[in-house]
Amino acid sequence: MILHFLLLLLTFFFYLLIPSSPFVLSASAPPPLPLPLPLLSLLSLKSSLNDPFSTFKDWDPSPAFSNSGSHDQPVWCSWSGVKCNPITAQVTSLDLSFRNLSGIIPPEIRFLTSLVDLNLSRNYFDGPLQPAIFELTQLRTLDISHNSFNATFPPGVSKLKFLKFFNGYSNDFIGPLPLEFIHLQFLEQLNLGGSYFEGVIPVGYGNVKRLKFLDLAGNALEGTLPPQLGFLTQLEHIEIGYNGFTGKIPVELALLSNLKYLDISNCSLSGLLPEELGNLTKLEVLYFFKNNFVGEIPMSYTKLKALKVLDLSNNLLSGTIPEELASLTELTWLSLIGNNFSGTIPQSIGELPNLNTLLLWDNNFSGILPQKLGSNGKLLTLDVSSNSLTGPLPPNLCHGNKLFKLILFNNMFTNELPRSLVSCTSLSRFRIQNNLLNGTIPYGFGLLRNLTFVDASKNKFTGEIPGDLGYAPMLQYLNISENDFNNELPSNIWSAPRLQIFSASSSKLTGKIPDFVDCNNVYKIELQGNFLNGSIPGDIDRCQKLLSLNLSSNLLTGIIPRELSMLPSINAVDLSHNLLTGTIPSSFENCSTLENFDVSYNLLSGPIPSSGPTFPNLHPSSFSGNDGLCGRIVAKPCPEALATGDVEAGNNNQQHPPKKAAGAIVWIVAAAFGVGLFVLVAGTRCFHASYGRRFNDDREIGPWKLTAFHRLNFTSDDVLECLSMTDKIIGMGSTGTVYKAEMPSGETIAVKKLWGKNKETARRRRGVLAEVEVLGNVRHRNIVRLLGCCSNSKCTMLLYEYMPNGNLDDLLHGINKGDNLVADWVTRYKIALGVAQGICYLHHDCDPVIVHRDLKPSNILLDGEMEARVADFGVAKLIQSDESMSVIAGSYGYIAPEYAYTLQVDEKSDIYSFGVVLMEIISGKRSVESEFGDGHSIVDWVRSKIKNKDRIVDVLDKNVGATCASVREEMMQMLRIALLCTSCNPVERPSMRDVVLMLQGAKPKRKLPAEGGGGGVNGSNVVVVGIDDSIAQKAKLEC
Repeated sequence: MILHFLLLLLTFFFYLLIPSSPFVLSASAPPPLPLPLPLLSLLSLKSSLNDPFSTFKDWDPSPAFSNSGSHDQPVWCSWSGVKCNPITAQVTSLDLSFRNLSGIIPPEIRFLTSLVDLNLSRNYFDGPLQPAIFELTQLRTLDISHNSFNATFPPGVSKLKFLKFFNGYSNDFIGPLPLEFIHLQFLEQLNLGGSYFEGVIPVGYGNVKRLKFLDLAGNALEGTLPPQLGFLTQLEHIEIGYNGFTGKIPVELALLSNLKYLDISNCSLSGLLPEELGNLTKLEVLYFFKNNFVGEIPMSYTKLKALKVLDLSNNLLSGTIPEELASLTELTWLSLIGNNFSGTIPQSIGELPNLNTLLLWDNNFSGILPQKLGSNGKLLTLDVSSNSLTGPLPPNLCHGNKLFKLILFNNMFTNELPRSLVSCTSLSRFRIQNNLLNGTIPYGFGLLRNLTFVDASKNKFTGEIPGDLGYAPMLQYLNISENDFNNELPSNIWSAPRLQIFSASSSKLTGKIPDFVDCNNVYKIELQGNFLNGSIPGDIDRCQKLLSLNLSSNLLTGIIPRELSMLPSINAVDLSHNLLTGTIPSSFENCSTLENFDVSYNLLSGPIPSSGPTFPNLHPSSFSGNDGLCGRIVAKPCPEALATGDVEAGNNNQQHPPKKAAGAIVWIVAAAFGVGLFVLVAGTRCFHASYGRRFNDDREIGPWKLTAFHRLNFTSDDVLECLSMTDKIIGMGSTGTVYKAEMPSGETIAVKKLWGKNKETARRRRGVLAEVEVLGNVRHRNIVRLLGCCSNSKCTMLLYEYMPNGNLDDLLHGINKGDNLVADWVTRYKIALGVAQGICYLHHDCDPVIVHRDLKPSNILLDGEMEARVADFGVAKLIQSDESMSVIAGSYGYIAPEYAYTLQVDEKSDIYSFGVVLMEIISGKRSVESEFGDGHSIVDWVRSKIKNKDRIVDVLDKNVGATCASVREEMMQMLRIALLCTSCNPVERPSMRDVVLMLQGAKPKRKLPAEGGGGGVNGSNVVVVGIDDSIAQKAKLEC
């Protein structure tokens, strides 16, 4: 209504300002000129949409009202994204892509009657698709991809008789695939992938004769594949994978003689691979991975001479690789991983001229690798791990210096490493463990500038360990355990600047442990089971990030250096089975990070530390084999303690204190209690007094500055006025208090008043506002929008959009959750994926990187469509002043274990917290509950259940369908991801980008219909308690 009023007002001024037709109240005045329809339509778009980056700033209509240029092309033809016909001046093309727009497309778009191309892609449009678009009957191309359009696909698309290109990829449409597309006989490209369409592929889709491109992948489609798809004789590209189809591949697909790209991966299809597909002579890409196909590779596939990519991974295929496959000279990618193939790999495969990726792991291949592999100079990735391959490695694997990953573990390769590998500067990951390789590790690997991961353990390597490994610029992981070196460690082994994990256990190492010079980033050292002698270097305190040290089963002598107990991060120490002497340093009592400590079977003497967080809880076996040790833990009194009356073990003869002392103690306790009571009462009164005037005081310490990151319809005075009259606290956490506030315009927002000191320096204030500005520029569909910031010299308030459905914590654990929404597994999955996508954006797409620092369910809000929105990202950093950097970053139960030792947070800390959130989503339990045991979190509880495989099912929340086999398997997939995210070793946690990919691979394959008056939300099933119980039961239990 307001929009129409504004447009009428604009029309009035348009009449008023046209010089050639003055607006005069006279019978002789000529009739006013109407507002041109293209201008009306474009201005409607501009006024209806949210444009956070002001991309419409050049859409200025004022020149249209002036006399200048009145004979030129209309002003709107020069606007960004707008193209006009040079003769008729009608708008023919409108491109609004990549503008971060949101809101509802106005119906006035129908006035662009000459529009041929419309691109709305890669924005944040949501709600139903505007059906007025289908009145633009001249459209040839329509792109709405990468948005959040939801609900069922609206009727009317059949009106676009001339449409050639339609792209609706990556939206949230639900319901059946739209049938009207079958009437568009000029349609050449149809992309409906990446939504929540369900049901079967309409048979009529086989009648769109001119179709060249069809993408229906990543939906919830089911049933069998219609043979009629084989009638699309012009088809060149088809993607229908990542759905829930059943049955076999119809042989009629062999009729698609023009087909170049075929993807039916991850669909649960079964049966034999159709021989007839060998007739697709133009086929370049074939993806059949993650199905249940059986049998052998059809010999007819060796006729696919144009084939570049063949991926048959993760099926039940068997037999051998046909020798004739080497005749496919265009082949660049061959992946057969996770099948039951056997026999030898044809030597001719190594002669394929364009092969860059060969993935054959987890099969039963034997024999030797093709010795010409890599000779083409194009090999990027080779992974043949977990087979039974033997013989030498090919000599020219990195001939073109492009090899990035070389993964060969769990085979029986022999001979020495090819010398050419030390010149492979492109190499990043090198995994050759558990083979029979021998000889020496050649000098040169440490000079490879991209090498990050080396595992050469469990081989037969001998001789000198190359000293250049200490210079490796990017090396993070080095494992050379279980070899036969019979040599010393290089003196500079700790100097690799990025080295984090070093393992050389059971490798027959001799000599002394090198001094810990430049041991800056190493946090795990494993040297157990060798013949190392001498003392533990006293400069071990240089390893400030060290978490775990294992020097057991060596010949070490001397004392335990006191510096070891002073390491800020040390968590596990094993010095057992050595020849160490002296005492255990008493400073270990103050080591708050230590959890595991073993010095058994040495020559130690003296008292065992008896206080502190660790030693009283250690098992006596940690000190066995040291006859000179004494103390409570080993039940052997120390002579000194007995002499002073401070007995540490068997102390049953301790004398009672004199009565006078006892009386004094009583009076002290009573006085302390009285003081405490006084402080409590006084504090309570102060709190109420300050709470009552919290915002009135804020007014007095102005002036206030409002910094807006979006278009706002209120002022700082509106915010303060509203807060001074509200008691609607909707949240209170470690960073501040959140209030619900309704602005005079009727808009509801959430206001977060940050905790802080009464006075902050100007420098600190500038720092806070700079951080806030970074947060305010974040734009993502799964991130709560920071609308603005109110601040003065003593207070900062953040203004957020209000989320009507509360937060994930309420949904999972709320006291009154019976009155809230009951979310089925699909909804929980959708929330988990949304959170991952939001954090992925913060980690990988923001510059600088934004670390959340306090990810937990109460900071995951839910919008009106039950879409997850991450809140409070980076806020923890804002409240840290220079004096408070030791304040814990995070919440108990969600903090990564290494934080206790490093007091540093990074992306890996967020990933650990996200793993905990996943466990809550899967189990329905809180991160910390009494049933987990004292000091244990949900992570410990889950891992204890996994150790007993029969109890894994106890982890899964039965309220969301864990009793159903298909749902249970999907929950288990997410549980595996959660376990990866909560790895104790940060290096082993995946990146959030990898987490998103893994979660997308675990997408539920079914959705329940949105029935019962609001049961479905955005393709997920959310049932409101109180409607028909049968529907609620269906949401919970149907598989």
